[in-house]
Amino acid sequence: MSTKNTRSGGKYCNSHTTVIPAAGTVVDIANELSEVTKIQIGFIKAGLKSANGQKRVKIGDIGSNIMLSIRDNTTVQEIIVYSNDSQKTKLAVAQGSRNAGLHVSFGPH
Repeated sequence: MSTKNTRSGGKYCNSHTTVIPAAGTVVDIANELSEVTKIQIGFIKAGLKSANGQKRVKIGDIGSNIMLSIRDNTTVQEIIVYSNDSQKTKLAVAQGSRNAGLHVSFGPH
């Protein structure tokens, strides 16, 4: 997995390629999945109240795609993942995120 703060090329689309550290971990997990066809990186919302260092990812559906809302300590970023098998992708992202120390929840966005 990459430790740099940008992602581009391959499955990544859009001109916005900067990711927060927690989002970098999650998009690297999604990028490795053969079911994932495209990853759209959203804008970063910064300056939020501290989450006391807790990093978390909320996994939900947006139409037939997967919406990931990823919270770092004082930032949040939304990522849309396009997949041929959304259920398998959601489970793999959840497991990989938990293994990386992120708190995972499921729900609407």
